[in-house]
Amino acid sequence: MYNEKKLHPITLVTAAYSRLISFIWPIVFFAFSSYRLDGFGLILTLLSVTVFGLVYLADVLRFLRTSYWIEGNRFVVKSGLFVQKEKDVQITRIQSIDYSEDLIHRFFNATKLEIKTPGKGLVLDALSKESALQLANQLHFLKETFLVSERKRTAEPQIDRHSGFSLQKVGVTRTVYTMSLVDILKMNLMGGSVLKGFIVLVGAVNIFGELIPDTLFDQAGTLVSQTAIVSILLISVGVFLLLYLIGSVLSIIKNFEYKVDVTNNYLTVEKGLLEVKSQTIALANIQSVWEEQNRLQKLAGYTTFSVGITSDEKVTDKNDTSGDSEKGKIVLLPLVKKKQLAALRAEIVPQFICQPAQPVVPIRSWRRFVQFPLLLWIGLSALVSYFLWPFAWIIGAAMSLLTLLYGYRSYKKTGYSLSEEEVTFHLPKFISTETVYLRRDRILNLTVKQTPFLKKSHLGKVEVSSALGDSAQVKQLSFIEEADCERIFDWFLTTERSQEYGVGNKDSSTSIEVMAHSRVHE
Repeated sequence: MYNEKKLHPITLVTAAYSRLISFIWPIVFFAFSSYRLDGFGLILTLLSVTVFGLVYLADVLRFLRTSYWIEGNRFVVKSGLFVQKEKDVQITRIQSIDYSEDLIHRFFNATKLEIKTPGKGLVLDALSKESALQLANQLHFLKETFLVSERKRTAEPQIDRHSGFSLQKVGVTRTVYTMSLVDILKMNLMGGSVLKGFIVLVGAVNIFGELIPDTLFDQAGTLVSQTAIVSILLISVGVFLLLYLIGSVLSIIKNFEYKVDVTNNYLTVEKGLLEVKSQTIALANIQSVWEEQNRLQKLAGYTTFSVGITSDEKVTDKNDTSGDSEKGKIVLLPLVKKKQLAALRAEIVPQFICQPAQPVVPIRSWRRFVQFPLLLWIGLSALVSYFLWPFAWIIGAAMSLLTLLYGYRSYKKTGYSLSEEEVTFHLPKFISTETVYLRRDRILNLTVKQTPFLKKSHLGKVEVSSALGDSAQVKQLSFIEEADCERIFDWFLTTERSQEYGVGNKDSSTSIEVMAHSRVHE
């Protein structure tokens, strides 16, 4: 057993910084609103400050009662406010040791370590860089030593003594993808930076609206009513540029010096300006990959590439370093040229073939994509027009037209392809399309669905689920030929698992239900 060690005292500063970020907005809001709340705002301000002090006091006590050590094949962290509890991970199951450094960490030459395994993760905030590097190296050394011992090898173990917190090694690590400032600006122009900027602007107006005099709003309304159409268009363009600037600044702060490195069987993603983050991904942990492309990206010849992994259980630290849009999904290449993707994909995820999909939806199926949404919009707009607002039918007509367009896109774009060990799904979304690549051995469940009406038309749906994060993702091919459903189902059955159940062909209906878990006839 190694001696117990304490966190760096800088933890108290980082905890205060995190708590202050959480409490600063209500404190500022109540402070500036006190004159409108007849003094009650002052009470709320003092109450917020008191709660902040009590919460931070709990953080101080928790820091004093936190320690960590290595014991055999276990890395243990003991902490607790009143009752101390021990959390541990098996060293041989550690998948990655990631780090992140915000402004406070960097100012005090400290870092935050996140130790990840398939089951759970541990966070140490904060350690000095020297202590963090020493701990990371020690854990990697012990992991390799234990694994060699378990395999009973007689040769001298090759210890991975790397120079960083990930698995990077000089002469082995290679950078396969980087993003410049121009790339980040392009990404935001083709993505949702304007929407993000709009949300920030609306939030700022809601928070600080009380500080803006009412006469200013009245003057703005009068100016708009007296302004020519050309001037209004210029103002709209100016607002668009402002929102784009806000979104771009936020994205640059998050994705500054974005790069993807490959080291043996691991990927490392590093990024960040104010807070530098590093995340390591084991290739063996990747469950699925997919490409997403909206219409602007398609016109410009760009696309986005993501991977899905099984991830740890949610850690108590809310400052997760992954930065994923959803648990288990990692946008690996935020913006990449379509013609360059195939070469990068082969280098980053060589275990995936990524065969292109072919459209398969028959023409008799296209109405099924729109009939129920169309009836919903027509009925809803008719009711609202009759009882509440006579012009609601205009909105209903617009949404019905969009529904028809989306249904036609779904009919034209939905497709799949099969290789020996992999299936490709091409699925349209409202303003984009996604192409999902799934290996057969990573599919958790495959279900063929048929309603009586679909069975009569010899159509069906295929639903596939695979692990994503701490749960699963579900992808569905809708309204395809019954023969295609059977083909995909038979392809899925040709696995070692099918042999365990004695499945030899598609006529083994009982075994098919076991394998697919639900060959549902709705």
